[in-house]
Amino acid sequence: MNMAKVPAYARFTQMMTALKKELADSDFEGCDEILSYMAVRESEGKTVKITELVQSLQFGTGPTVHRKVTTLAERGLISISKSKSDARAKNLSLTVAAMNHLKERTRLLKQSLEG
Repeated sequence: MNMAKVPAYARFTQMMTALKKELADSDFEGCDEILSYMAVRESEGKTVKITELVQSLQFGTGPTVHRKVTTLAERGLISISKSKSDARAKNLSLTVAAMNHLKERTRLLKQSLEG
């Protein structure tokens, strides 16, 4: 069967399966969601703080969020800096590598949907 004739949903589920295999790294699980959230917030001109991620509850418990943030920082996808207004707070920002990562995910999604 020609891929152009395969329904978009079938191509989408194949892409999701491929991404899951690619992201089988258990340390990275859930990190794409944080990167996407941060990209949206930064596009709105807002600074993301670790406490914001913890309080949202969509990314897991406090320890889980801290583990994911540490993983992202170690992989060079986010930078962590102290807040100028509150020395206890940590600001998070996406790196160029994170933006490239998200662009690659976008490319894969488009490729999947276009066939």
